[in-house]
Amino acid sequence: MIEGLVKAKRAYYTKYNRIVDYKLIKALYESNEKWDISFMCELLEISRAAYYKWLKSKSTEKQLEDERILSQIKEISALNNSLFGAMNMYYTLKNKYNFTCGHNRVYRIMCINDIKSSYRRSSIYKYIKSTPEQTVENELKRDFNTDKPNEKWCTDVTEIKVPATGEKLYISPVLDLYDRYPVGFAVSERNDIALTDATLEMAHNAYPEAKPLYHSDRGFQYTRNAFKAKLERYGMKQSMSRVSRCIDNGPCEGFQGIFKDILFVLYPQIQTKEEMIKAIFGTLDYYRNEYPQKRYKGKTCGQVRQEALQASEPVIYPIKPANRYIKFWTNIQQKKQQALQQAM
Repeated sequence: MIEGLVKAKRAYYTKYNRIVDYKLIKALYESNEKWDISFMCELLEISRAAYYKWLKSKSTEKQLEDERILSQIKEISALNNSLFGAMNMYYTLKNKYNFTCGHNRVYRIMCINDIKSSYRRSSIYKYIKSTPEQTVENELKRDFNTDKPNEKWCTDVTEIKVPATGEKLYISPVLDLYDRYPVGFAVSERNDIALTDATLEMAHNAYPEAKPLYHSDRGFQYTRNAFKAKLERYGMKQSMSRVSRCIDNGPCEGFQGIFKDILFVLYPQIQTKEEMIKAIFGTLDYYRNEYPQKRYKGKTCGQVRQEALQASEPVIYPIKPANRYIKFWTNIQQKKQQALQQAM
């Protein structure tokens, strides 16, 4: 039965069963019969040294601390409908509640008590082709690193449906690549130019002195001459993803996926469009102020932004290279070189 469990549970139950044996030995030794410890250890196939180590250990204190951590984990899970996995739960315990426990301990406690993160919903996206008025090159070139706020912004539009009715809403964020903070965020019932214009205006009004690189895909909202003129008036340089290359706008695509996950976990009972709009802005506030991120050492994007705007030299958070992506593109390059050599 134990063999079929995950490693953390196997270790827990193995240790639990061993402690039951230790307690039995202790109880029989302290009884009127005074059972011999060596005999009992040999009978139960237990090392005498291991028994005496347990006898002198402070396992009770550790168990009490585990119970305190578990209580806080359950409280957090109840507040956000089990949104967090072990890593985000660890960051929240550490940064918000000042717990000193490690990530592995949090994982073990959650695993033993069957506290799991809610899974991601799958979605089907449809692309509608349009004829652009103008396009620009991919100036961002998938360089998502930046040293300070307001150097690189990316934007996109995504659809969200009301589960009960199937009604559609569209959200348009403008994300700062320094801290993944939404500097602009608009919601509309229509996916049109008014939505993307409103998002740009919101971001510009929040940071009127900012002149970032403004990256998007090649959607009809961004390829208009009027939109390009507005960016130039604000001193922003435009950048666009290549055709059918979602990876060129990866951070914004990723943010939208995470945002939807958080929304449907925090608000699982949405029935109307009005409730959905309220849930969207509630999720935005939660993402900014409550959602910890590994890249920022467990801080929220709101914390990182506040610290950066107040510092003369903001902390740099470089993106850790993903070895599997590096390997993938290396293989692609090697195949291209082989094809060229064969063609020659």
